[in-house]
Amino acid sequence: MAATAIAFPQSGYAATLPTPFIRMLAGPYYPRSFTILVIVAMGVLIVPLASGLINVVHVLQGVVDTQRQFTRNSLAITLEVRQIVESVSQLQRAAGQYHLLQDAEFGGPLRMRFDELQTQLTRLDAQLVDAPTHATLAALQTRSRVLYRKLRPGSFLDSAQFHALAPEFDALHTAARTLLTEADASVQSELRTLEATMQTTRQRLILLALALIPLTLLLAAVFSWLINRPIKQLKASIQQLGRADLSPLQAISGPQDIVELGREIDWLRQRLHALEEQKLRFLRHVSHELKTPLASLREGVALLDDELAGSLNARQRTIVTIMDSSSRDLQKRIEDLIRYGSLVRDATLPPTMPQQALDDALDSVLARHRLALDARRIQVDTQLAAPMLHAERGQLETVLDNLLSNAIKFSPENGRILIRSELSADAAILDVCDQSGGIPLAERSRIFEPFFQGARQPDSAVKGSGLGLSIVRETLLAAGGTIEIVDSPPWTTCFRLTWPLPQ
Repeated sequence: MAATAIAFPQSGYAATLPTPFIRMLAGPYYPRSFTILVIVAMGVLIVPLASGLINVVHVLQGVVDTQRQFTRNSLAITLEVRQIVESVSQLQRAAGQYHLLQDAEFGGPLRMRFDELQTQLTRLDAQLVDAPTHATLAALQTRSRVLYRKLRPGSFLDSAQFHALAPEFDALHTAARTLLTEADASVQSELRTLEATMQTTRQRLILLALALIPLTLLLAAVFSWLINRPIKQLKASIQQLGRADLSPLQAISGPQDIVELGREIDWLRQRLHALEEQKLRFLRHVSHELKTPLASLREGVALLDDELAGSLNARQRTIVTIMDSSSRDLQKRIEDLIRYGSLVRDATLPPTMPQQALDDALDSVLARHRLALDARRIQVDTQLAAPMLHAERGQLETVLDNLLSNAIKFSPENGRILIRSELSADAAILDVCDQSGGIPLAERSRIFEPFFQGARQPDSAVKGSGLGLSIVRETLLAAGGTIEIVDSPPWTTCFRLTWPLPQ
């Protein structure tokens, strides 16, 4: 029997790919490498965060500059206004020294105080921004100039004339204090404006953050989908192979290296499929090759048992009985091999199944196992809430026969076996439970594999072929059903079978 070899050329790969491989091509929106995809995803996710951070730094720098300028201006205005108030007092003091003492030496300080006051007023005029303060400043400039013309050095005023100017000095002091109050109010107004601006900036930054969060999450979701999609496809392909499903794999779309990995997995599937075909052909050939000499052996044993070749003594008849029992056991194993091979080869969903009476099929199977049940004093309880199943009679008896023989084999003496059925929304359910030692968790995933036999084997039981549960599974798969191991205390081992109801 020649083995099937599958090889790929090193060049011209896409042109020579078989049909399942043509579907495993890199997506148009994927880069050639999975690593590049991850790097691009990280870069794209960083862009909105980095732009938001740069914007925040820029806005905060603007706020800091504005606050610094405001602090500088407010301090300068407050200092200038206070100096103006002081300059008005110094102007009045210098005028009093000049006119009351009638000393020409005080004329210079008087002119200097007036010039300082005018300089301060002019400098402050360039710093003020609100109209009321400008008006007060203009009035103060006008009053100071009018008063200085009356105090101009060159001629002295007597005491009465000088004191007559006291109301004008008071008005000048009042205007200076008013300017100080209004300047403080102006600074407070600008402070409130700055606070409002900062509040607006804070709200804008919050809105920016709220806008960046969903954008970043959206980009993360898109790239997560792009990254996880080929990984999930690979996982599904591996799980499909793990379930021994060798049908064509689903298309894998992703970066070139992931697609290459998908092609390798599909190559492995084809190799497994070829090996499975070889195994089934081997089983069929071996089974059929064994049936011919086995038939001759059975015929010879039957002739000996009928004493056609002469009478048998007690020891000879014991030997013939052993030979007959062994040949029957060998025949059953060969039939299991043939049945398993045919089930795997022809595992297609049949058309509508006829209804079968579960109790009739069960009675027929129990009759075949009555001697074994009575020998070990095992009781079989039945709870058939669903008396009818949609299945072929032969397949139904095969399933019940294998499960019941398995339960008898592992049940202790004086044990009990439960067979119950019920209906669900879309399937008929059959449970076969016993009081054996249970199936270890490590073996549950392999219990339905062909030729697998667990570590816990009864000492008195004849070693089987390991095909019984595999035949049950393949029979149910052919009927569109399933079999699984469920926990159903107080029963330690419980197999649950489901047959789909006709639509």
